Amino acid sequence: MSETLRFGIIGCGLMGREFASAAARWCHLTDIGVKPVITAACDTNEQALTWFQDNTALTLATTDYHELLASNEVDAVYCAVPHHLHTD
Repeated sequence: MSETLRFGIIGCGLMGREFASAAARWCHLTDIGVKPVITAACDTNEQALTWFQDNTALTLATTDYHELLASNEVDAVYCAVPHHLHTD
């Protein structure tokens, strides 16, 4: 049985969708006993959240990354924003 690791993604552009795609096929890539699940997504552009709402098991879709970081539904965060925004 695999342990579930609940991910939040900050940045719903191409790299965020690439991470979600990799998480969906994780069982085909490795056998380490952890199953990643996308439970939260954040982007300042509300329309960018639509793909995640349609294709993942979100419990939280938000435009405020503070809300994602405070969520009890998130164990780890994938930051998929341009590098110069990582500090913020």
